Amino acid sequence: MGLVREDGPLYAQIRDAIRQQIDGQSLPPGAPLPTEDELQATYGVSRSVVRQALGQLADWGLIVRQRGRGSVVAPQHEHHRRANQAGGLRQQLASAGQELRTEVLSLAIEDPPTDAAAALRTAHTWRLERLRSVDDQPVIYMSTWLPADLFPTLSAEELDGGSLHDWMRSLGHQPHGGPRRVQAVPADPVVTQQLGCQRGEPVLLMQGVTQDSYGRGLEWFSAWHRPHTVFDIDASVNPTPQTADPASTDLTRVRELVTELTSLIGVDPNTSRAG
Repeated sequence: MGLVREDGPLYAQIRDAIRQQIDGQSLPPGAPLPTEDELQATYGVSRSVVRQALGQLADWGLIVRQRGRGSVVAPQHEHHRRANQAGGLRQQLASAGQELRTEVLSLAIEDPPTDAAAALRTAHTWRLERLRSVDDQPVIYMSTWLPADLFPTLSAEELDGGSLHDWMRSLGHQPHGGPRRVQAVPADPVVTQQLGCQRGEPVLLMQGVTQDSYGRGLEWFSAWHRPHTVFDIDASVNPTPQTADPASTDLTRVRELVTELTSLIGVDPNTSRAG
């Protein structure tokens, strides 16, 4: 299999080819990769190029390199969260034996996107960027907008490593919930850098607003999740609609017409006629 130098660095082409096999499950978790000698022969490159490609795949957590035993595809851990639950991600992961760590990347007063301004009913907002990791692997990159009038003072130290909703509660604002939507989008350069995924790779984007019990917007956010995130949803089936009895419906309509008619002619329908 030949490589084309005009298509980019040779190691990157080998890396991407192997990654496509991993993502497509033709190389499932635990499967051995071809040896360095085999990869050299397949792609017609030097050993250093092969090692550079494998090294980056290992840095991304996609393969495990074992001295003297070759490389194998790393196990892919699914991260579950409930799509219909606002907040509580730390508790959800803890129940699965996983530890969530949150790092504040940036915090500044910025003008919000149109959707955020509408949801929060203000254009005076903080922009908070955070990276959330499970067992030291980045899984969620978040961009959150907060109303500055509601939260006039805010610092990265207050939020680093903690829960945003717990911080809101400490100030007397009780997060209640709000609408969410989830869709697959291609990873842009920022998401690629933060989550260590491939540019253009499908990631799951959750967007929404969290309101208090009065319907006041406390936050508007975009959260990009690595592809191995699973959203769990409780679904219910609507009950079978009751079919109305035609005879009962007709009788009800007749009674309504009688009431309307008697009110027009001034006769009480409840008054019996003299015999």
